[in-house]
Amino acid sequence: MVTESQAYIELISYFTENLDMFNESNHPSLDKSLRDLIEEHIAEKMISFFAQHESLDQDTRMDVVREVDAIVTDLEEFLSRRLEQKATAQQEEFIVEYSGLIKNLFDSVFVD
Repeated sequence: MVTESQAYIELISYFTENLDMFNESNHPSLDKSLRDLIEEHIAEKMISFFAQHESLDQDTRMDVVREVDAIVTDLEEFLSRRLEQKATAQQEEFIVEYSGLIKNLFDSVFVD
């Protein structure tokens, strides 16, 4: 579906090109860890996705959930030891943007 697509490979490349942003910084940090922000914002976008695509059958919804789990796992692997560090506002901004791009990938597969 999505994780095997060229668009996803390009999205992963975009993430890895910005990995330096996730090195510890001396910018003020938020109360949330990188893991928390990734889970929160991707979940938020997927809730929005399912609300926009109400006609998806249960099996397709489960396929999407499995794919999203794989995407979160990929991100956790890229960030590994940094996952528990407190995030900065810049990192949160990137995660919000990135989770929107993930949602757009799924939207493009299920265009009504």
